[in-house]
Amino acid sequence: MALPKDPRQKMINFMYLVLTAMLALNVSAEILNAFDIVNNSIANSNESIANKNDKTYKQFEKLLASDEAKVRPRKDKADQVRQLSAQTYTYLDSLKEKIIVAAGGYNDEKEIKSKDNLDAPTRIMENQKQGPALEKQLTDYRNQLLALINPKDRAAFDTSLPLHITLPPQKGPVKKDWTAYHFNMVPTIAAVTLLSKFQNDIRNSEAMIIDKLMKEVSEDDFTFDKMEAFVSLNSKNFTPGQTLKATVVMGAYSSTVNPTIVINGTSVTASGGKGVYELPVNSIGEFKIAGMVQLTKPNGQVESSPFEETYKVSAAATSISADKMNVMYVALQNPISITAAGVPSDKVNATISGCGGQITKKGPGEFVVTVSSTGKAVVTVSAEVDGQVKTLASKEFRVKNVPDPSIKVGLTKGPTMKAAEFKVQQGLRADLEDFVFDGVRYAVVGYRMGIESRNRPYAEGDATSEMWPANPELQGAIRGIKPGDQVYFDNIKVKGPDGRVRSMPNVNFKIN
Repeated sequence: MALPKDPRQKMINFMYLVLTAMLALNVSAEILNAFDIVNNSIANSNESIANKNDKTYKQFEKLLASDEAKVRPRKDKADQVRQLSAQTYTYLDSLKEKIIVAAGGYNDEKEIKSKDNLDAPTRIMENQKQGPALEKQLTDYRNQLLALINPKDRAAFDTSLPLHITLPPQKGPVKKDWTAYHFNMVPTIAAVTLLSKFQNDIRNSEAMIIDKLMKEVSEDDFTFDKMEAFVSLNSKNFTPGQTLKATVVMGAYSSTVNPTIVINGTSVTASGGKGVYELPVNSIGEFKIAGMVQLTKPNGQVESSPFEETYKVSAAATSISADKMNVMYVALQNPISITAAGVPSDKVNATISGCGGQITKKGPGEFVVTVSSTGKAVVTVSAEVDGQVKTLASKEFRVKNVPDPSIKVGLTKGPTMKAAEFKVQQGLRADLEDFVFDGVRYAVVGYRMGIESRNRPYAEGDATSEMWPANPELQGAIRGIKPGDQVYFDNIKVKGPDGRVRSMPNVNFKIN
């Protein structure tokens, strides 16, 4: 068996090999008890990994309800993994029971009577041919798992999968087969511990495969969940001699993916995820800008979306611009600058329609807009000219929710964090990064935290604020956290400036 890369499993295998070597000297009660300790530790590890795997299977169920077409193929494979793993795990339990019964069964304390019995493992595994059957069962199980992996990833998983059935190099003229190497004349407790170790390999292999299948659910997606081509003009109203500038993206766009853009029959080169089209405007009137945006998904599929926008060229200029880009955000005070050529600023007023909007004049040419729902809102400018109120212009704005924050521990978003740095933190935080408005805050209102440690039982607890959960087991796990431990955060809830509670994706940290 090749040793797996996970530190926990390296330690378990190392302890098993050391104890086996010590048997060659003397099968003492201390050595037998040491095997008992290792076996119990493996059993605890198996339970912890099984709980983690159950969470992944439940996540498949949740995702299936939102997008069955995309999730169903991976969930069906995950169900196969679950069934295969359960069958093989149960088969190993049955072999343990056969060996223990052959060694005399259990005493009144539910412990193995004859832990040092050398005959039972040899008789069951060699004489009754259960060893070759086990070798075949584990080999078939491993091959069945690999068959569920995408062919392009299979070679990497063949190397890294925790379950290996190969023998290490053997010195000397006599070479033992797989069964004799593992079970010939070994104490009963050692054979049971080895079978537990194989069960641990099964649990870890199951986890690796279903985690990969879960990742495949979204690895062919963009980082945004809805795509729509849109064009942003530097203005909708121009005067002769000005330059029209159109910014076209596949929204919400990614700065790392450049789409193919055609505007009014002209190809536009995209850079940083967006294309800029410039056109001198001279004639007065209403005109149209139209085209097509094509974006290639990570899986090679091409997504196409047409767009169309109109603009006016007029003799008089009225400017309506959002100080924080051409977007308004729900529950924030959105500043708007409005000017009208040839009209005193105190004669200029504005109204807004759509998205529950309200507009307030703060000073000459300065307005503040608040909106209560997403969609599109139209700001209309009017002015008193020659004693009469006239409508000068209107402009449509996109209204969005404030974007989701980043979940952090301290200043770190993961996936790794130093143990010393983690211990000094007080809780989970939600930071809104690179947002156009200053001072916008999110509050963490709840989450579940779990710590998987190599040296203590799995601990978890629920928080109702950003502070760590207060239960003693989890607090002790935080204080004793060490490199190699895993920290899980799920069911994260945050409240934004609009008062709405949002659910955030799970966050995991590996302590180093």
